[in-house]
Formats: sequence, structure tokens, C-alpha cells
Amino acid sequence: MALQPFWRTGTAKAGAGDSPVSGRGLVGRIPPPLRLLLALIGLLLAWYGLLGTIRAGIEVDLATRPESVDLPPGGSVTIGMASRLLTQQVEDRAFTPNDPFFYPTGLARRTPAFQEALVQTVGEAVNALSEGATSPDIAQAATAIRTDPTLWWFRAAMPPIGRAAERHLLEGRLHLRACNAEAAARRSRQAPQARQTGLPRTADAVLSALLDAVVAEAERGDRLIRNPAEGSAAVQIARSRGTAYAATLLLRGLREDNADTIRLSGRAARWTEAQDALDRTATRNPAFRKRKRSGSVRL
Repeated sequence: MALQPFWRTGTAKAGAGDSPVSGRGLVGRIPPPLRLLLALIGLLLAWYGLLGTIRAGIEVDLATRPESVDLPPGGSVTIGMASRLLTQQVEDRAFTPNDPFFYPTGLARRTPAFQEALVQTVGEAVNALSEGATSPDIAQAATAIRTDPTLWWFRAAMPPIGRAAERHLLEGRLHLRACNAEAAARRSRQAPQARQTGLPRTADAVLSALLDAVVAEAERGDRLIRNPAEGSAAVQIARSRGTAYAATLLLRGLREDNADTIRLSGRAARWTEAQDALDRTATRNPAFRKRKRSGSVRL
């Protein structure tokens, strides 16, 4: 029998009693069923955690202005702001209120609450604009925006398949843009109107609708404080922020459309106070709490 090199013989002898899993590392020692379970857990964390966090989130930009497609020269800033808010929440970023459970944001609650309240507030304002209006576009916009924001492609009602809420909201935006273009063209042909000390009837209706939306949200929060079992404080805060965000931007639009009237009425300071209060509510992040004594911030 041929002699083998001593280093090969020594290696073979030294490894003769080794366990067959000794060289497979930590992962190799995990049983296959447990490995599969850990892989599924990691996939779920990445899907709902990482992707869900990227797609979800509450974004508030008080410097938002209508774009040229929303606000033609001479058009209504209020209508343009409503159109821009719909674009911001439905087209520029993910619209989450109707996401099913298997979407990355399907388990999110705060972002859907924020967007749902914002869209409902815009819908109340547009509905107030449509009352007594002669333009068919504003009425069609109000109908489209009143669509249930949780409506998805598939549903339990009949018909089982239909357009999702996003399609209805974007259709409402198209009608708002058409209405504003018509209003701008009509205003360019009219003679300048005399100054008045009171808000026009339409503007007053929108202001009342915004006030009703804010009051309803405050009452919902009061009920939750009295009975915390009725819902989630985090979700209610997100709803309040959505309502306040839509209300403060639409209030800016009303103020620009009726700047002379508000100035002559002597109530400009009240408008500023209302905007400041809504701004604070819209931008308030409940995840942080300030300590008054030390001035530090803690979670």
C-alpha cells in the first residue's frame, strides 16, 4: 500500500471524530423549519416595516401653493388650493386609506387617518362652493370628492369590481381645474366690482364648512378623552392634523380671494389667529414631548 504524506494522514485522523455539522457555522446549525420561519419573519419586517415606513408618513407643508394648472390667472385661489391638496395626497404620494392588508401600508393607521380627514375636509369645502353655483363642473367635483376614501378596486358590495377612490378624487380634481379656468375667463370679461365689507355668500359658506369640520374633529377628540376605549389617540391626532392642514390652506385661499373685503371689515387679525392655531395643530408631532424645566426633548 502506497504511503500517504504524513500531513494528509494527520488531517484525516484529526477530523475522524468531528461532528458533521461542526464546519457549517451558526446558520447551518439552525433546523430548516426554523430557518424558513426566520426568513418569513424577516420578509414581513422588510415589507411592512421598511417599505411601509417609506410609503407611509404624514407630510405637512404650509408653504404649499396651487400650481399654474390649478390656478389660472384670475382664478380662485380657494379652488386652486383644493385641487393642489388632492394632487399632493393622491398623485404626489401614496394614498393609503384604501390599501388592503397585503400592501406595505396595509397595517398603517395614522397615515390613512390623516389623508382621509384631509380629503373629507376638502370635500366639505367644495360642496359648500357648489351650493348655488351655476357651473356644472363644481357640482361634479363635489360629487366625486364625496366618494368613500376607503373604496378599493374590489369590494364586498355590488358591483364587486369598480374604480378605486383615487380615480374618483382625480376626476374631481379635473372638474375643479375646469371650473377655475371657467371662472378666470368669466372674471376677465367682467368689470371690476365695488368693494364690499362682508364676505360673499359662497366664501361665507366655505368658511362655515371649514369651521364645522374643525369643530366636529374637536368633539371627536373630546369623546376619546372621556372614553379612551372608543379608539386610538394616535389615530385621532392624525385625523386632527389632516383636518387642520386642509382647513388652514383653504383658509389661506379664502383670504387671498377676499383680501380687500377682509381688510375693510377689520377682522384681519382674527383670520391670522385662526390660521396660526390651525398651523400649530397641523404641524404638531405627538411623538416628541418637551420638558418645561430643562428644555430638553424626550420621546
